[in-house]
Amino acid sequence: MSKSFRVSVVSAGLLVIMLGLAQVAAAQLVISEFRVRGPNGANDEFIEIANNSGADHTVAGGGTGYAVAASNGVARCVIPNGTVIPNRGHYLCVNSVGYSLASYPAGNGTTATGDATYTTDIPDNAGIAIFNTSVAANFVLANRLDAVGSTSEANTLYKEGTGYPVLVPFSINYSFYRDNCGKGGSITTFGPCPTGGNLKDTNNNAADFVFVDTNGTSAGAGQRLGTPGPENLSSPIERNASFTVNLLDICVGAASPPNRVRDFTSDPPNNSTFGTLDIRRTVVNNTGGNVTRLRFRIVDLTTFPAPSGIADLRPRTSTAVVVTVDRPPCGSGTSNVTVQGTTLEQPPSQPNGGGFNSSMSAGVVTLATPIANGASVDVRFLLGIQQTGSFKFFFNVEALP
Repeated sequence: MSKSFRVSVVSAGLLVIMLGLAQVAAAQLVISEFRVRGPNGANDEFIEIANNSGADHTVAGGGTGYAVAASNGVARCVIPNGTVIPNRGHYLCVNSVGYSLASYPAGNGTTATGDATYTTDIPDNAGIAIFNTSVAANFVLANRLDAVGSTSEANTLYKEGTGYPVLVPFSINYSFYRDNCGKGGSITTFGPCPTGGNLKDTNNNAADFVFVDTNGTSAGAGQRLGTPGPENLSSPIERNASFTVNLLDICVGAASPPNRVRDFTSDPPNNSTFGTLDIRRTVVNNTGGNVTRLRFRIVDLTTFPAPSGIADLRPRTSTAVVVTVDRPPCGSGTSNVTVQGTTLEQPPSQPNGGGFNSSMSAGVVTLATPIANGASVDVRFLLGIQQTGSFKFFFNVEALP
């Protein structure tokens, strides 16, 4: 057993992702996450659409709206004309026959239910596309907004590039989500996220989507521990540009207590065989108004299956702790502050701990107890250690007014 938790490349061990350079074309909607099978079987499906255009988008399509169709040319759902999808917001289509993630948290008192539903199965590895019309005869390339499909999809209208690798059709809790870091889900690539937290869209499905599941299964499209996280119109929205994330105690280094605490107590039942890493930060609201819902989505992490020398971290739920800090002017005295815990959001159940695309909520932030503009909340991120080594932990901030 290692006596220390090594850090290399990522000096602080954590960086909040700030808005970067990668942008999509104005008014473009993209498929941001999907699956065509789940633990409930072939109908446990969802398709998430994201607005990454830089402005709110009002649907104004041919016919009755924008169609989300499978490669048999049949629409599975239609986003009705007049629907407003906020900048960086989402719209969710689900197969109501088998969809199993309707209890995943969304907004204040809401969950990730479908904004629209369908009942016809999308076959395994089939292609999906969103068109700016609901008229099936007009499902052509000129009207396509985005598409994703596997290498086995013959109809190129329903995929970009050669497509993502064909999946073995296991009924597991998986999803493909659009890369919001830019490293393709690599566990061993360190350094800042090239996309700055924005969605990657190179028009190549194989490069733009990351496969995750709650058991780190090898199903044909890469192996990494993570979870589906479907988002709908009510879900918190990525707001990195409106928050700052500071050290809990700026009078000491990022790797020193109380900013980072290493506990060597073994806790195998909680995916912490080699103890835990506890990272504390102060999150400041710069949105211009109250924030009533706050969570953090993991976009980059060293986790299972990590090679030797790379840490295997498992994000887990934590409770509030009282911490002694030194605040400026440094050395003038100490005080005690309460650092609020964060909750690993479920379902799906994550018995192996969190991973890529997992979300962790600050439950202390609610409609009744919002964070005012300019105010802050102290939070902690508790990471179980299943293997010691160099580590990284990056997240996006998601919030609601």
